[in-house]
Formats: sequence, structure tokens, C-alpha cells
Amino acid sequence: MNACTKTRILFVDDEPMILELLHFTIAAMGGQWESRYAESGEKALKLMEKEPFDLIVSDMRMPGMTGAQLLNEVMKRYPATSRIILSGHADREDVMRCVGATHQFLAKPYELSSIQAALNRIRGLRERLHSEEIQKLVGKRDSLPSVPAVYFELVDALQHPNCSTQQLGDIAATDPALTAKMLQLVNSAFFGYAREVSSASEAVMLLGVGTIRSLALTTHLFSAFGAVETESWSVEQVWRHSVRVGQWAKRVVELEGGDEHMAEQAFTAGILHDIGKLILLDTLSVAYLNLVVPDPKNNRPLSEVEQEALGATHADVGAYLLDLWGLPAPLVEAVALHHEPGRASEVAFSPLTAVHVADVFEHAAQAPDPTAVLSRIDSLYLDQLSLGSHLAVWREEVQHR
Repeated sequence: MNACTKTRILFVDDEPMILELLHFTIAAMGGQWESRYAESGEKALKLMEKEPFDLIVSDMRMPGMTGAQLLNEVMKRYPATSRIILSGHADREDVMRCVGATHQFLAKPYELSSIQAALNRIRGLRERLHSEEIQKLVGKRDSLPSVPAVYFELVDALQHPNCSTQQLGDIAATDPALTAKMLQLVNSAFFGYAREVSSASEAVMLLGVGTIRSLALTTHLFSAFGAVETESWSVEQVWRHSVRVGQWAKRVVELEGGDEHMAEQAFTAGILHDIGKLILLDTLSVAYLNLVVPDPKNNRPLSEVEQEALGATHADVGAYLLDLWGLPAPLVEAVALHHEPGRASEVAFSPLTAVHVADVFEHAAQAPDPTAVLSRIDSLYLDQLSLGSHLAVWREEVQHR
């Protein structure tokens, strides 16, 4: 989205009067946006076949193809198009089914200024992530992995109200790597079940749909990267750290009263926050390994070393891939800025907040000098959110899980 050009938006609603009202409202804004309108999901997809759009805004409840089903199709076909869904309070359960297919939810009735704010957030992220330095780093690979098919199968299945745990377990079981990670996670000490869980469907029931969706993304990426390992660094090490960060970030959101949607995004961002390390290791091999392996004489954060040596960090590279996949902006932002949350466009408690503190907590738990690591928490950022006093409670809670 170029700041000098009009933003092209497609509005989708089965109520002609609402579309007509939108048309007159946008016309009065002086040409800031160029808009199109469709009365159904089917008509919207036909329009998108003919012309590109920066943003699609869809009502949730529509006859035939629902807004969730439409935006899932858009994610598959046009991942660069930002996606917003409109829903009333009664639609909350249906909305949760399309987590991952949307960049943002807006409650009805809504104001166009809220769409503009969401768009600015996405625009700012993309301007940061599509820099020349990141493009050069990622461009050293022949190709990047695509969104795994099993992820779309899970999201598709969830569009049906009668979808069962058994059906989701059957879909997950088609991916051996995903099944293995599900069972590894559900049988870990974190969950503490009295007996061993051995079936995919039971793991789905115990872990929850949100966790399974997240694992469908992360398992694929951890399998695609990271062939180079040493005694002091391994993919499994990154995986263990990432899972703990995801679990702890989710718990921080719960402690702050965040909803299920935010908790799932925090968990997903937590287990994806270091995926850029695997991409860079796969791309640069030994040259990157020399940066990753810590120097006992140098206590500088890895992100600072990367920025100095490469012109970008693992957080930038990981978020770049997730943005290419069309994942929601709060999730991409949490990965991109987990070392520097103060650079976020909006100062508000979010998955970014939770991932930032959970990442530092987990590193501190493994460090010989936890105090030095804890100093990396952005206290100014937390003070702006009036959350600085919550740190001790968060740390005490997550480390006892």
C-alpha cells in the first residue's frame, strides 16, 4: 500500500441500504479511499478476480457464504489483502471460528475512523518489514514455505457449526509432525495430566482448537528450517523456548482479562517469535551460527548483534514471512517488535506486550544472572500502559506453571 495512492477497499454486506450508506459516506471523505461494494461473498470473490484490493471489510452474518468463510478464501487466494470482519456481540462464537482468517474484528455499529486506524497499523508494519535490508536477507533463499495445507483444512472445518473434536483430530492426524508436537505438548509437565494422551482427537479436546491451529503453523515452519545444529544450539532448543514463551504469553493475557481471541494470538506469536532465527540459520548457515552462539565476554542482546551485522533482526525476518502469509496484524506486530515494543503504532495492552515480557521471563529463567536479563524489559513502555507494577505478579504466576 503506497501512501501516495488511494487505498482500495471492498465492502461486503448483504444489506443494500448499508452499502449505499457507505458509498455516500466515503464519497464525502474527499477521495481518500477508492471503494467497491458487493452484496455477497461470491460476488466479492468475482470482483477480486478482476482487480486488486488493499482491504476487504465484510459483515459476519450473510446468507450463503458467511463473512468468516469469505475471509478464509481471501487469505488463501490474496494474502496481501488486509481483512476486517464486522460482528455483533451475538456473533462472538462464530467469530472465534475464523481466527487466523482476519486481521481485525470490529464491533457493529462501527465508525470509518476505526477502519482507518486498523489500516494505518497494517500499513506501518508493512513499510517496516518490506525494507531493502530484509528483502536482501530473505532473498538469499530460493523460496519461502507457504501456509501449510493442514492449517487451511482446520480453519475450513471450523466454519461448520457441527464440527466435532473427532473431525479436527482426524485432520490433524494426517500430518505426522503436527500430531507428534500435539502429543509432546499435551503430555508435557506444563499440563500435568495424570495419564498419557495418545490420540490426536483427545489432544485436540485437551489443548483446545486455538492451540491446534497455532501448532499447525509452527510445526510446519520448524520442520522446514534449521538443518544446522551444534552442541550449544539446536532447533529443539528454540522449540522448547518458543513453546514456553507462547504458554506464558497466553497466561499474561489471561491475567490481564484479555479475551480468548487475544490469548490465542499471544500464544501463536509466542511460539513463532523466534522463527526468524531458523530462517537466517538456514539462509546464512555458519555465518549466522557465529552470531547466535553467545560469547561469555559479551552480554549484548542477540537482536543488537544481528542489527549491527545484518542490518535486520530475526524478529524482522520472522515477521516478514508471517506478513507474506497474511496473518493478522497484532500477531505479526508481536513477532516483529517483541524486543522493542515501544515502537508499536498503538500504545495499548496487546499480544505484543505479553510476548515481550514472556520472552524476557523465559530467558531469565535459563540465565545464570536473571537480573541482567530482566533489565531488557521495556519498563518505559509498560509504564505508559500503567502495567509496570504487574510485572512481579506475572513472573510469579508463569514460573509456577
